[in-house]
Amino acid sequence: MKLAVIANRVYRRGGMERASAEVFSRIAFTDDVTIIATECEIENGHLRWLPVRAIRRPAMLNQAMFARSAQALERAERYDLIVSVDSAARDADVVIAHFCLGIFTSRFGGLRGGSSRLRRLYQRVAERSLTSRERGLYKSSRLRGVIAVSSGLKRELMEEYGIEDSMIRVIPNGVDRTVFHPAPSLEAKLALRRELGLSETSFLAVFMGGDWDRKGLADVIRAIAKLPGTELAVVGGGNVAAFRRLAEGVGAGSRVHFAGIQAQPQRYLAAGDVFACPSRYETFSMSGLEAAACGLPLIVVRTNGLEDFVEHGVNGFFVETNVESVREALARVMGDSELRESMSQAAVRTAARFDWGDIATATREVLETLAREPAR
Repeated sequence: MKLAVIANRVYRRGGMERASAEVFSRIAFTDDVTIIATECEIENGHLRWLPVRAIRRPAMLNQAMFARSAQALERAERYDLIVSVDSAARDADVVIAHFCLGIFTSRFGGLRGGSSRLRRLYQRVAERSLTSRERGLYKSSRLRGVIAVSSGLKRELMEEYGIEDSMIRVIPNGVDRTVFHPAPSLEAKLALRRELGLSETSFLAVFMGGDWDRKGLADVIRAIAKLPGTELAVVGGGNVAAFRRLAEGVGAGSRVHFAGIQAQPQRYLAAGDVFACPSRYETFSMSGLEAAACGLPLIVVRTNGLEDFVEHGVNGFFVETNVESVREALARVMGDSELRESMSQAAVRTAARFDWGDIATATREVLETLAREPAR
């Protein structure tokens, strides 16, 4: 096959960016793959990158400029399939869906803007504009099929955009277990903590990701404030100043460590005791799966994707989106070493089901099938 993949960014950081890198770097060994993106950091001689220039802000203008430029590059050559990662493209033969902006906007519009009323208002306007573009992509007569990362996301796409069940295949994200795995021993875990500047004696919760308001970081900070002997490592980018003020205001300022965006986030996961990320909305949660691969019990909300691999009381706990529910789950894992160990082992077994090689193979098979089918 000759494929053109339109994506804003493709690299081994973030969520959909990393998923695209993992899948298409593997497919490129057997097929002709062209990445059309603003950034591409895949070291693979079998893959070609066509760079797209677009301003980064504001998001509405960025997306419009990117889609227009990407479409011009895509139409300059002939491909068997045009693949859009989420709504990066104006139209495409296949969409690999990691998010449903329409559903998110209707339920949580403005949440990603943070606490500022002006930023929340802007975020609502931006989300409505981007949802309109997303709707147009899924309504395109060119569309042959959709790959959704979870069964829950599939349901949302059918509900929001009226896509037929038969047009959507579910293929989850994966994890590289050569990178994400438990520390080989307690001594190795403690050594990691020393290297990272973390306490060797405290119970360590790890939060990983961006979009901190959506992912419930405030609930985790308030929860550990009520649990003496507990510390929190926050891995990822966000409004550090605002959340540091929150931590200091609830008396946990010295126990919350903002690590920022890390090239090797697996080091923090391997150093931790539990993964806590009570996100309001997810479609799969790669960070949750990576935490499981590192042997961390998962404290999460029952949302899309997570409901596919988290077993309540076995490899983690489902919690409500409030501080007390998060605190109770943390306290249970913290106070019972036998439970913590059994959950750790179960989490590692869970992650073993999600190998990137298998996922790339499944994706290629779907794309090959769709390449033989006519558009609607």
